Amino acid sequence: MADRVSELVAARGSEIIATRRHLHARPETGYVEHDTSAYIADRLRAAGLEVHTGIAETGIVAILRGGKSGRRLAIRADIDGLPIDELTGLDFASKNGVMHACGHDGHITMALTAAEVLASISDEIAGEVVFIFQPAEELCNGAEAMIDAGAMELIDADVVVGTHLWNQTPVGYVGVNQSTVFAGADLFEITVKGHGGHGAMPHLTVDPVVVAANIINACQTVVAREISPQEMGVVTFGSVQGGSAGNVIADEVRLNGTIRSYNAETHEAIRRALKRVTSGVAESLRATTTYTHLAGTPPVINNPEVANWVTGLAMQAAGEDSVGELEPISVGDDMAEFLNRIPGVYFILGASKDGTEGHHNAKFDFDEACLPIGTEVFVRAALDIEGMP
Repeated sequence: MADRVSELVAARGSEIIATRRHLHARPETGYVEHDTSAYIADRLRAAGLEVHTGIAETGIVAILRGGKSGRRLAIRADIDGLPIDELTGLDFASKNGVMHACGHDGHITMALTAAEVLASISDEIAGEVVFIFQPAEELCNGAEAMIDAGAMELIDADVVVGTHLWNQTPVGYVGVNQSTVFAGADLFEITVKGHGGHGAMPHLTVDPVVVAANIINACQTVVAREISPQEMGVVTFGSVQGGSAGNVIADEVRLNGTIRSYNAETHEAIRRALKRVTSGVAESLRATTTYTHLAGTPPVINNPEVANWVTGLAMQAAGEDSVGELEPISVGDDMAEFLNRIPGVYFILGASKDGTEGHHNAKFDFDEACLPIGTEVFVRAALDIEGMP
């Protein structure tokens, strides 16, 4: 069977590339992935799966029933792009101001191809396979939105697996961690309210730009001076918005940022400290602030028993020397919401490509040679439902 699985996936090699490039050229942001969702659903229906659409706007749950009764495996892929103008120069580059700059086009391709391969040999599946195509991962709340919309009743799986391409890992290497994979992630907004006026008469104003600058600097001490050096923590301000002209002091400034950590206790400590520091700095400078938690997701943590199972499958697909553990990565992913409810694994798939930038960059790209490997791991998992922990 091992050789046959490789052959089944390899036979779709040109289709895999075509699918990825089709999706890459047509990205959509969270909750508006309407064309992406329709494309996925059409192919799943054509393959004979039971397809449920419109879950949390654009999410899909599709069920493939095997020829024998048994347990249920879920395979998850995220489907949204980022609001980035692509600068890769690729022939299939996006031109709509949105970009698959994190590999989600690859994630869709692997799960969709695995579904089609498995549908062609469904009589050999001892159980059922549920495919989850999730919107809005980049907004950190698409998984939770699907769950709130009742998706878990459709999914009802014993084990869940997924993968994330990572172009800072050699192509073809599969990282299967026994525990933490990605960090917990919060998105937050701080609104700084002052009193605007003429730039030449600052004494008659409360300048929210100056207050915001002090808040940004002060918040960097939270990780540096309040979190143990043994723990990972990140505070980043990615957006500062306020003001309309160089000689006008604004009334208000908005700061948007993110928190990252590997455990819930550290995460909550950072969140509390940011609120305290923000309020204290603003009060000392005569301004007021509002701290708003916009979205968040827990750390991505694998189940060790499922990790051992997936490690064996990955060794069959990639070779024993190409599978191992990786250091946890400080990015976040709401695959965590599924892993908190179903034992499972999120494995990292090396996709390094020379001359390209990292994830979330306008010049991001990955080596498409990784896609058959991830597809093969999914197919092998579905054919080994009886061997699941």
